[in-house]
Amino acid sequence: MGEFDGACERGGTGGEADDRSRCAEPERGSVSTEFAVALPGVVLILGLLLSLGMHGAAQVSLEEGARAAARELARGEDPAAAEQIASRVAGEEVSTAISQDGSYSHVELTRPVRLLGLVELDMEQTAQASARTEHVPAAEDSP
Repeated sequence: MGEFDGACERGGTGGEADDRSRCAEPERGSVSTEFAVALPGVVLILGLLLSLGMHGAAQVSLEEGARAAARELARGEDPAAAEQIASRVAGEEVSTAISQDGSYSHVELTRPVRLLGLVELDMEQTAQASARTEHVPAAEDSP
């Protein structure tokens, strides 16, 4: 044991209050320093986890919007109505691409990826849905 450590344990030569303040001095503020060093890392990790959760929720809403638009097209609605449904379900910033392939309607929705909903990255989220178009006879053709 060092000379300083022994003086702290034995009580030293001065009063008891002097010894405690002298012995505690090297450790004073160490918890605050460790907290200040660790805090930015913890905040960064929490921000990334929050952003990942928001990205997942945005992807789910994008897929739901594509499915809703494909259902509208399958029922025989016009493409403008399908785009309106897709925007309402998936959000206003979504871009819609609609195509027909025989008796199938295809919808692809695209939206930019944002970090924490604020910073737009040079990436895109996409969702696709397809549905078979129903052919219902017109009302005047029925007896």
